Amino acid sequence: MAEALAGVQRAAAPQIDKGALRTALGGVFISGLGPLLVRDSPVDAAATAFWRLVIALPAALWLARRTAPLPLKAKALAVLAGLLLAADLVLWNRAIVTTTILEASLLVMIYPLLVALGGFLIWRERITRWLGLGGALAFAGLIIMTLGPVSGQSSVSGNLYAVVAALFYSGCMLVTGRLCRAYPTIAVTAWSFVGAALGSLPAALLEDRFLAPDVHGWAYLALYGVLTLVGYLLINRSLGKLPTALVAVLGYGQPVVATTLAIPLLGEVPALGDLAGAIVVVAGLMLATRPAKVAEI
Repeated sequence: MAEALAGVQRAAAPQIDKGALRTALGGVFISGLGPLLVRDSPVDAAATAFWRLVIALPAALWLARRTAPLPLKAKALAVLAGLLLAADLVLWNRAIVTTTILEASLLVMIYPLLVALGGFLIWRERITRWLGLGGALAFAGLIIMTLGPVSGQSSVSGNLYAVVAALFYSGCMLVTGRLCRAYPTIAVTAWSFVGAALGSLPAALLEDRFLAPDVHGWAYLALYGVLTLVGYLLINRSLGKLPTALVAVLGYGQPVVATTLAIPLLGEVPALGDLAGAIVVVAGLMLATRPAKVAEI
């Protein structure tokens, strides 16, 4: 009898979809390229956010043409998520060009904590032991990364942009996560891009460099648009199969990707403490992705 109960408990233990996990990690890697691409963009920060979304939008709508149309309420919520995303991108892009890659990528990373808290308070989404421990360890690793000096100009205003951006992105993830569980990912992504493009346009029009100066600049933005579409599709697809809090915590890997790639591409060399922090982040992510266990009877 005891063995039978144990077998039932093992079968009931929640398992993490490994395919969805790999999808989320792929999205995290692509998002880690974002800060580097913003730095070398041929247009200003808000314009970069606008053009990457506008370029990605037609492809997203084309891919969504064969899916079931979203109900009006779902479309409105997806557009709302896009408006929140627009605010996040405009503010974060501004942070990236006014402070160091490390600080901009680090400070925006308070959003996984906000997503986990919001999911619990609003929808009572359970935070597993491993997710909580892994998320805390990953966040500790990010703090360690800030202790070492880096080359590049730090800015208080840039750091504040990153913090406020995190607030908006938290709201975007919470709304998008619920939508992707009920409706086709590509349709949700396409309508969120509509809202994000509309939301980022006013800020982009106020900037001096709204249009790319040459063909090379437009090619650069086109590449960024393709990466934007692929990155968000991967993240949103994983949101349909994984807990929103877990996908958010996986985002702690983004500063590791951005900081590592900034070494050869931008010359922002982290200290040994930053590298140690990156190792701690990876260890935290490994803990966070362990399956939850049911308590023994």
